[in-house]
Amino acid sequence: MNKSRAILIFIFVLIAFVALVAKLYKIQVKKHDYYKFVALKQQYKKEIVKAERGSIFDRNNNLLAYTKNDISFYVDNRMSKKQVSDTVIAEKFSKVFGKDFHYYLRKLQSPQRRVCLEKKVPRDYALKLSNFIVDRLYYEEDYSRLYPYGSLASHVIGFVDRNLIGRAGIERKFEDYLKGVDGKLVIEKDVSGRIVSIDQRLSVQPKNGDNVILTIDKNIQKILEEELLNGLQKYDGKAAVGIVLNPNTGEILALADLPNYDPGNYNLFDASARRNRAISDTYEPGSTMKTVLFAMLFQDNLVREDETINTENGRYVLYRKAIIKDTHPAYKLSVKQILTHSSNIGAVKLSFRINENKFYKYLRDFGFGNVTGIDIPGEVAGKLIVPSKFQKTTKAYISHGYGISVTPLQMTMAYAALINGGVLLHPEIVKEVRDVNGNVVKSFWKQKIRKVISEKTSAELRKLLVDVVENGTGEKAQLPDILVGGKTGTAQKLIDKKYSSFYYNSSFIGFFPAEEPKYEIFILVDSPTRGRYGGQVAAPIFRNIAERIVNADISLAPFKKDLHRTKKSKANFVKELVSTNKENLYVAADVPNVKRKAQKTRFLNRKTLPNFVGFPLRKALATASALGIKLEIKGSGKVIWQNFPPGTKIKNIKKLTLKCGR
Repeated sequence: MNKSRAILIFIFVLIAFVALVAKLYKIQVKKHDYYKFVALKQQYKKEIVKAERGSIFDRNNNLLAYTKNDISFYVDNRMSKKQVSDTVIAEKFSKVFGKDFHYYLRKLQSPQRRVCLEKKVPRDYALKLSNFIVDRLYYEEDYSRLYPYGSLASHVIGFVDRNLIGRAGIERKFEDYLKGVDGKLVIEKDVSGRIVSIDQRLSVQPKNGDNVILTIDKNIQKILEEELLNGLQKYDGKAAVGIVLNPNTGEILALADLPNYDPGNYNLFDASARRNRAISDTYEPGSTMKTVLFAMLFQDNLVREDETINTENGRYVLYRKAIIKDTHPAYKLSVKQILTHSSNIGAVKLSFRINENKFYKYLRDFGFGNVTGIDIPGEVAGKLIVPSKFQKTTKAYISHGYGISVTPLQMTMAYAALINGGVLLHPEIVKEVRDVNGNVVKSFWKQKIRKVISEKTSAELRKLLVDVVENGTGEKAQLPDILVGGKTGTAQKLIDKKYSSFYYNSSFIGFFPAEEPKYEIFILVDSPTRGRYGGQVAAPIFRNIAERIVNADISLAPFKKDLHRTKKSKANFVKELVSTNKENLYVAADVPNVKRKAQKTRFLNRKTLPNFVGFPLRKALATASALGIKLEIKGSGKVIWQNFPPGTKIKNIKKLTLKCGR
């Protein structure tokens, strides 16, 4: 009996041993890789190290958006509380942050596994708690996106969501540059979850995001937004759009939409306030389209400035059904007066001289019906009817700004082509992208899309547009000491498929100095109730903006003159305008783009290149302009290098490159 029991016990022990060996074989041999992976996963933890998002600057290196490196403190309630009690942690945090002891104690006693004690606090608090080492307590990088000027240029800059991902504007368009590349830390922990070491071999440092430098000038942007707001309040409008452009380079110096929003608190504003109306909303441009018509007619020699058109005393029946009216009735007007006094009837009659296909081609060449390609998301193409769908009245209506839908930016770029010598340009909102070390990652240069009209036609249009301001509907855009050109626009709004007699879009597009345009300003006010016409509403807003820019830009001083406005002198203003070949000028948005007579006399006898090193940028540009040298500028600040040595004969220099820095 005892022998049988011993054999039975032996068999059970043998079976258990075999099972144990089999299990060990399965763990150690058959599933060795799997259990090794599980063990390493428990022992080693990979933590993401967030890359710091790049900053956004204006053209003069003013900071418009940046990331603040904050931290957040947490406790992990899954870990043991034996080492330190909740009371000790609450007392320490109460002392450091100045909050009530019980505030932290209630948080620590929360049933949640992960409890946040403090969210997004400045990094110096980590130093105050550096000697307070508790296993349960840890902190994480918690970046915040800050916009130091609040709503300034909000529709250009855009915003990021809670995860710092760009959702609008430059923040979204340049997300791949701004976000950087996250790194990782490989941490070894013990069974209690305490950090033992960090494996530097497997850890990867984060690569911070690149910085984006805009063409926007913060000071001009501020002027535009302030005067646009004043005008919107004065004329009681629903919304407004303003754009300031360098018409020779396509650089946008300011772009504003009202109402606007604070990108740091974007969730507090509705979608309407966040919408960039300059590129996403279309409108019928009204009389500003007449200048485009005149460009077609002059370019194809279909009209003479001094010929007379019967304007029907202000009322004209077109094809026995459409009635065209003029605000200022006249029996007859010269071609020049048709634009100066904005005659709808005159424009309609002149439009008969150009065939539909060519009319359409010119409109396309000026950029209508296509997106401009600006580096801001959300742009629309507008609406332009193809010739095959033209009705009898289509061309006549488009000639004075109805039956076509355009964006404010499209019209701004079209006018730039009208006054810059005839070249349609790509709008530039970004100058360059730089890495954290200041190296240029990507540059954005002046991009020509196509030549639309000749320089001769462009010069003729500039004269006519000056006459509009001096003698016509744009008189309220006049500056006291600098000649301005421009065109007013007034269009009834289409509401419920009918043109309203109460709601209008009032606009003005102007440029200055008229001799050699450096600034172009577009103003649009939606549904003003105090005033209606572009000359009453938008032109005064233009004047206020232009006046402040003139006072701020010392490079415009040579263009200032004593303008005693009389009927005779105003006629002479237009005659004295001289056309300029823009292709032979160096152009920048914040420096003079002209060859000043006063400066020419100073350098008249100089035949060799001076030493530019140490010159401020403006002085270098003025000197080169006086010497007739074409420039290429790299960087900003003072000149630190030039590609030709001093003493080189100027006649042998095709282009001088200057590198600037601090």
